[in-house]
Amino acid sequence: FMYEAALNILNKLDKLGYESYIVGGFARDLYLKINSSDIDICTSATPDIIKNLFFVIKDNSKFGSVIIEFEQYNFEITTFRKDEYINNRFPKITFVNSLKDDLQRRDFIINTLCIDKDGNFVDLMKAINDIDNKIINCVGEANIKLSEDPLRILRCIRFACKLNFTINEDVTNSIKKYTYKLKSLSNKRVKKEINAILKLENGMDYIKKFNLEEYIHWE
Repeated sequence: FMYEAALNILNKLDKLGYESYIVGGFARDLYLKINSSDIDICTSATPDIIKNLFFVIKDNSKFGSVIIEFEQYNFEITTFRKDEYINNRFPKITFVNSLKDDLQRRDFIINTLCIDKDGNFVDLMKAINDIDNKIINCVGEANIKLSEDPLRILRCIRFACKLNFTINEDVTNSIKKYTYKLKSLSNKRVKKEINAILKLENGMDYIKKFNLEEYIHWE
C-alpha cells in the first residue's frame, strides 16, 4: 500500500507538470524482490511547491528535502540537485533540471535505480547491470565519493553485508585509503551505521577486513 501511495504522489506531481521518481534503496530492493518500507522520491518540483501540495512533517528545505505524510505514510521528497562538498556531511546544494544530473550526486550505482509514475524501472546509470552482477561501484570516481563523505564507507560495507554483494576493487582501495576520515564524523552517525552492520551476518568480518575497530568508539 505504501508503494501505491508513492505512485499516487508521482502521478499527482506529473499532472502538475513536474517530473518525479521513486529512487534509491526501495527501487533496488523491489528489483531484488526484497521487502522494503522506506521510499524516497526525487522530483523537479522545488520544496516550496511540495510544501504547498502536501502535509509536511519535517522541513529540510535548506537541503532540498521535505518529509511529508500522505495516505498515512511518510515520504522524503527531494528536489533534483547537485552537491558541492565543503565540509564532509554538509554539501552546498544547487537545484538542477534533470534526473540524470541528480543521480550524479548519489553514492553507489546500485542506488541509482528509479521507478516512474507507471511503475516502470528507469535505469540511466546501468544500476541493473551492477545489481545483476552483485557488485558495488561508486557513481563516478571512488576516491572522490568516499573522501567527500566518509560515511559512505560504512554505507558501502552495510550494503555489501545486507545484499551479499562484492565491493569493487577500486572502491575497496578507496575505503582503505580513507578510513581515517571516519574520525571526522560524529559518534552518533558512526555508531548508527556500525550497529546496523553488526546486526548483519558477516558484519564483523567486514569491520575486521577494513581494520575499522580503531576508528570506532565502542562505548
